[in-house]
Amino acid sequence: MLSPSTLALVLLLLGGTLAQAQPAPTREPRRRSVTLTGSPVEVRIATGIRTFLVFSVPIRGKAVEVDSKRIKVVGAGAVILAIEPLSEPRPGERWTLRVPLADGKAPDVAEFSLVAHPSEVDTEIDVARREESPTACPTCAPCAAMNPADAIASGFIGKDGVRTRELRPFTDSASGFASRSGVTYRAEDWVLVDVEIIPPPGHPAWRLTGATLTSKTGEARVRAVKVEPGVSDSSAVRVLVTTDVPPPSAGLEFTLHVNGADGAPSFSIPAVTLPPAKERKP
Repeated sequence: MLSPSTLALVLLLLGGTLAQAQPAPTREPRRRSVTLTGSPVEVRIATGIRTFLVFSVPIRGKAVEVDSKRIKVVGAGAVILAIEPLSEPRPGERWTLRVPLADGKAPDVAEFSLVAHPSEVDTEIDVARREESPTACPTCAPCAAMNPADAIASGFIGKDGVRTRELRPFTDSASGFASRSGVTYRAEDWVLVDVEIIPPPGHPAWRLTGATLTSKTGEARVRAVKVEPGVSDSSAVRVLVTTDVPPPSAGLEFTLHVNGADGAPSFSIPAVTLPPAKERKP
């Protein structure tokens, strides 16, 4: 028969073994949208799970400030930052992530507070600026109603005219979003993407808060975003994104990313091909 002291030791060892064998708690993945207000945005992280931060403005990914012993920066693009924690904050502990923004507006840094949550983890967060407005562009020519004479007189359409290219339909099976056939326009000093978007089921009142047009090597600065009711579906929205002409180094193949309002999903349309610039005769 085991002595009381020996039995206590055995029970202690068995208890430790059983505790180690318990499975890790399941974390429910969460996708959401946030608006920068100047205060740190809380982000729920979990070891071994990547979190993607998708910004409505360009970022300086190489200048991200975070404790590299705790958080690994998996990738940093023009508007997307992917991080993966190497460990987790203790209960009540918060780690800081600072992401410099590159659009020349204030605030110039987005700050995040990284925490651990027992049942949820943020896998994708769309980050937008508070001042962005989908319809506020009173001085923007593409958003104003004008006839052909007005367009020419204002310089909106020059002697080189406007070139177009078809935008093919696209469906994102993961998010449930879809886009109809659209058109990309290119003039001498502006580009416009005109496309109808159908939100996924469960988001009939989806509202756009911002958009970006980026390629693998560059970006077209967004001037204005105009939203109108769609025609193919009662929940569809027609989105017209006007940008500067991108630099030649950006190429012609772009991705249009549109952000939803707080709590609403976002959508990316790949293979948005712009018309080539008109060749200049020597």
